[in-house]
Amino acid sequence: MKEDLGHAATLWLISLVLNRPAERRAFGRVHLDAPLRGSVDAVPVSVVEISISGARVFHENRFPERPNRVHQLWFDWEEHTLRFEVAVARTTLMTLAKRPGEKSQYGSGLRFIAAEEGTDPILRALIAYYVTRAINEQVANANGLPPLDGYSFQQGKGTRYRRCEYAGTWRRAETTDPTQPQNGFTISAEVDPAQVEMLCETWLVLDAEGRRLTQMLAQLSVNPDEGTPTRRYLP
Repeated sequence: MKEDLGHAATLWLISLVLNRPAERRAFGRVHLDAPLRGSVDAVPVSVVEISISGARVFHENRFPERPNRVHQLWFDWEEHTLRFEVAVARTTLMTLAKRPGEKSQYGSGLRFIAAEEGTDPILRALIAYYVTRAINEQVANANGLPPLDGYSFQQGKGTRYRRCEYAGTWRRAETTDPTQPQNGFTISAEVDPAQVEMLCETWLVLDAEGRRLTQMLAQLSVNPDEGTPTRRYLP
């Protein structure tokens, strides 16, 4: 009986993860131009996209069937190894093997269920790093505009935010609403005003994708409780 209840609870948890509110995925994933090496249940994978709530991976072998549908993911970034319990949202056959010795190629979307303790701030720093790189590629040719390398990602700890909204000129206001505006961004009030000004100047020269990435960067500082729940990782 206890095993049945435990299995039912696991399926209920996964159903919640796979049907998170849209706002948790509002700014989508960031593409990694250099995929990160990792594994799902001993199946080698390349992590090609990442977000606070999940990842997209490429792999050559199908993932093993798991009775509780919970898989173990790890991947390396710089000197860190990030570990998660994940649910597979979908798997797509990308390339079918046509000759002996060839392997089919799959792409899978993963939803994070839980993470090893201490993983969430590393994940946020990873996303901030790739977002900053992508934005810098767009502003590289902007006259007099410094790269965002000088921007120091900072995760806010309170519930005070600074909304920066552009309507011909910038309107800045303190708020308790973390929502991202359509034209501009909302960032933690703890971020240095000089760095907020840097983001405002950068936002003006970016295209739609660059502005989405700027909102992603701001969002990382806004919702410290939105990250993946932590638990002791059990391989």
